[in-house]
Formats: sequence, structure tokens, C-alpha cells
Amino acid sequence: MAKKLVGFIAYTALVALFIILSIDFYLSREHYDPSIDAFLGNSEKYEGKYSKFAGPVINVSGSSFYMRVNQRPLKVYHANLEKPKFGQVYVWARLNSDGTAEAIEVHNFSYNYAKYFLSFFAFILFLLIFFREWKFKGWRLVENA
Repeated sequence: MAKKLVGFIAYTALVALFIILSIDFYLSREHYDPSIDAFLGNSEKYEGKYSKFAGPVINVSGSSFYMRVNQRPLKVYHANLEKPKFGQVYVWARLNSDGTAEAIEVHNFSYNYAKYFLSFFAFILFLLIFFREWKFKGWRLVENA
């Protein structure tokens, strides 16, 4: 009986914690940076606010560049951007009412996607080493002696 009571109290406390965190999130949502969908949907509302975006660069011109943020294009005004190689760009920007942004800071993460290629080959190597030592026998793993 005592175990059930402790379990019920723990479950109730956990549910109450999730409810409190959810309420806090929804009440303080206007203080968070806008998402790209919210910004492009109502750019006049977010004019003059600051936000951070990350994504690959689509096109670079002399005074601006286009980047893809959550599959949506965003025009960012920043002169002389060097397009990252196999990576993405991270931008801290001031938002404009016409759906564009003026970059304050720009960070290039060149070769950022190389870690995924390296991880793939490391996983294949791990599987090869693992199955040299172990084999399936029925539903169990046994040592390959």
C-alpha cells in the first residue's frame, strides 16, 4: 500500500511539474525570439527586434545574401560574406518590416557537415568490429569464439 501511495505522489508531482513548465512557456512566449514562420508571416510586428538564425547559404551578392532557415528563404543584408564550404552560417540580426534582416554578427561554420560523413563511416567500422566478436544465435548475442 505504501509503494502505491509513493508512486501516486511521484506521478502527481511529475504531472504538476510538466503543467507548471508548460504554463511558464506559454506565458513567456512573447519574450522569445520569433521563429522564421512567425517573422515572415507578420514582419511588421517584429520590426526592430533581434533574432538568431542558422542555415545554409543559398546565394551571395555584393551587399546581401539569401539563406535557408527551416526550408524558407531569408534575405540578410551583410556585405562581403564568404560562402561557407560544406556548412552553414549563423546570423544574429535586426529584423526589418519588409521580411528581411540586417546582420549584426555572422559566423561561418565551414565543413560543419563533414562530421556526419565521418560519423557514418565510424558507425560502419563499429559494426564490423562488433560482429567480428559477436554473432546472433536465436534472439541472443553470443561471443564468436
